[in-house]
Amino acid sequence: MFVSKEHHPQVLPRQAYFDQTIFDNEMETIMMPAWHAVALMHELPKDGSFLTMDIFDRPIILWRKGDEVCGFLNVCSHRYAKLTCKGCGVAERLHCQYHGWEFDETGNVRKIPDAKTFKPLQKGMLGLKKFRVERCGELVFLNLTDEGPSLREFLGDKFEMYESWFTPEMHTAIVMTRTIDANWKCLVENALESYHTTTVHPQTFGQFPDEKDIQHTMQEHWTSMFVDYSEERSVRATLDMIGHLAVGRPRDGSYEHILHYPNVMMARLSLYRWVECVIPVSPGRSLSVVRLMCHIGQKGQLRRLWNRFFVTKWARDFLTKVGSEDARVLVQIQKGIAAPDEPMGGLISTREERIFHFQKYVEKASGLAGFCDESDVLPIRFSGNAT
Repeated sequence: MFVSKEHHPQVLPRQAYFDQTIFDNEMETIMMPAWHAVALMHELPKDGSFLTMDIFDRPIILWRKGDEVCGFLNVCSHRYAKLTCKGCGVAERLHCQYHGWEFDETGNVRKIPDAKTFKPLQKGMLGLKKFRVERCGELVFLNLTDEGPSLREFLGDKFEMYESWFTPEMHTAIVMTRTIDANWKCLVENALESYHTTTVHPQTFGQFPDEKDIQHTMQEHWTSMFVDYSEERSVRATLDMIGHLAVGRPRDGSYEHILHYPNVMMARLSLYRWVECVIPVSPGRSLSVVRLMCHIGQKGQLRRLWNRFFVTKWARDFLTKVGSEDARVLVQIQKGIAAPDEPMGGLISTREERIFHFQKYVEKASGLAGFCDESDVLPIRFSGNAT
């Protein structure tokens, strides 16, 4: 059931989706203090494995040492060259590609070629910039600030549930990265409602679910949707049953989607788990990174190899198709919302109520209501409070 009984107005002004000043403010007030889901342990499979990425114009390197993952700015403290331009690899120590300086897991310098020419050099003087990295199950999170809530505090009472969702027994099926010409909030809002599925995903999702089969929950720092599709009769449901038989697991006919504000989304089907992190690049461009894990049977079973191929291929094909369908329409949403003229409208249905709750969060967390000069904001009127 929906929480709201009546529709809601659009909360955020259109400028919030394309204005550079508003974007910069969101980066400082919303994105920088947040925890971002940046990897699975499968991507750092052994001691010394590293993974590089760019987040908010910052080159980042994740480096596994034992069961811990360290996070550093991928920039040498000597002459500011990137330590490595490789996307991944294995290293006993982090090694700068320019002059060969080496660093340990604390970020301290361990080797300087021709070190005598740098005397006197105090111990710890030129270490790497380190970032907070914490884990929840197989999920690896990064925080770009030195202070603030821990990952457990950020995820709250969902922490243990995610540990049970993302376990070492799960197989990593795909890591899908898409650059989409749309504001980051467009990507998040698209994932928060089922209203568009009939039009945008007629083959992959079909008709949006009945209200009686949906349960929305809104909390201060997250919102969720639970859907019961156990009675569904479709080709998709049949394939789902076949997959459960192949893997040897009982079928749970439900789907759960959770957004942890501002940009981390978790989802669960009985055979699948995925996490999406939306990374803003500019006011009109975003990066969507989806990591999908799936059950393929108990270790030691011969059918596990076949399941790995069958279940993984189905998941990849499905996720790729759905992602492409969303990407195409998101570009058009951005073009429409940034058009010089605005039609009469800006309305959020009860089916889309999670968007209203998200927009109220953005407005409050970024100080948008007091941040925009009234002369720069279109006269959008709204009332009411987030549920």
